[in-house]
Amino acid sequence: MLISFLLFTLARMFQLSFAFLTDPLYSEIDATNLESVRRNVVFDNLFVDTPFQAKLRAAGVLDPFLGGSGMFEGFIYGRVQGSALAPGSTVTVTRQQTNTGMKFLPKAYATWVPLDDWELDDGSGTGGVVNSGPAMIANQYQILMENMTMTMNTMIEMDSFRHGQPTGTGVSDNRSLNTNGLDEGLNNGIDPSPFGNIYATYGGDTRNGVIGPALNSTPLWLGGTTAGASTSSLATNGTGQIDVNAMTRLWAQCVVTGGKPDMGITNVFGFTAIVNALDAQRRNTDMKKFDIGYTGVTFNGMELYPDPLAPSALAADFLSLAPSGGKAGNNNLQDGAGGNTQTSTLVTPQYTNAGANVTSDCAGRRCLTTFRWMHSLCGSGPICTA
Repeated sequence: MLISFLLFTLARMFQLSFAFLTDPLYSEIDATNLESVRRNVVFDNLFVDTPFQAKLRAAGVLDPFLGGSGMFEGFIYGRVQGSALAPGSTVTVTRQQTNTGMKFLPKAYATWVPLDDWELDDGSGTGGVVNSGPAMIANQYQILMENMTMTMNTMIEMDSFRHGQPTGTGVSDNRSLNTNGLDEGLNNGIDPSPFGNIYATYGGDTRNGVIGPALNSTPLWLGGTTAGASTSSLATNGTGQIDVNAMTRLWAQCVVTGGKPDMGITNVFGFTAIVNALDAQRRNTDMKKFDIGYTGVTFNGMELYPDPLAPSALAADFLSLAPSGGKAGNNNLQDGAGGNTQTSTLVTPQYTNAGANVTSDCAGRRCLTTFRWMHSLCGSGPICTA
């Protein structure tokens, strides 16, 4: 131990001899004064809070995993026989399947950081040499634990807008380790999603087969006014802007499928477009702070919130969204696959060339989507807007 200590002391002396260190190390001011520091105050300049998770927590949304090889969700997709009959008629009764189920595999998330008990207390109050005592400004162990929690919340939030399927027909990116999010759930197996994928299956069930459209969600595409236009006129179809008619149609698509729309989540710039569209029609756009502490607006009984992590083409200009937002390697906001929710060029279903979908003019944006979700959770996704 003595030899080790001597070697360490020599190493420190050798480091202090480098010319790039200030000589003397401390100025008169630094050597005779303490810095003005607030104890236990550390500002978070990276993570963002999200109304989506706040709303779900406030509503007590929880689906506990009870073990086994997956999570089963049963649903009805068909009806039994029946018709108007004359008295005494003979009927042939057959048994047809009317309900089935979806199975989702459990997905695991973890965050990690190395801990040095010489430097940090492990939470027991008995460890830590450097970050301890009267000289401790803030508890670094607590900061790391909170950072790990916020990192996991960010990954889960961003993954909730993506999918959890492996690469396959219609699916270009492998996200089999990630949770099964809204991009996958809000699809009809025909139209490409805002991220360019077509999900022919959901929860192991085939869409548009025997179960019909029971698992389908049909997007409302904005932009262009000539559905089925010839190839030569495709370039003239511009980006569609959200308006009151589109919002009402979105609400109607949800209601007609049995949904009870009460919540909408969009990116911050999409929220701005909605407010502007409502104001243009002199609708009530008064901002209201809802019970979850976030400001939003209401439309036909739906609470609409701006979510900083919802898919957007512009959010990366202001947030450190991976892979290019952060510069140090660890200051990126990223999902569980190391990616982000930044949208790119869309492929829309209503314009085709030789039977294939073509690129939309709504490049880099996400178009308006409606969905019917389990437990009657229904609302809007990010919209197609500049």
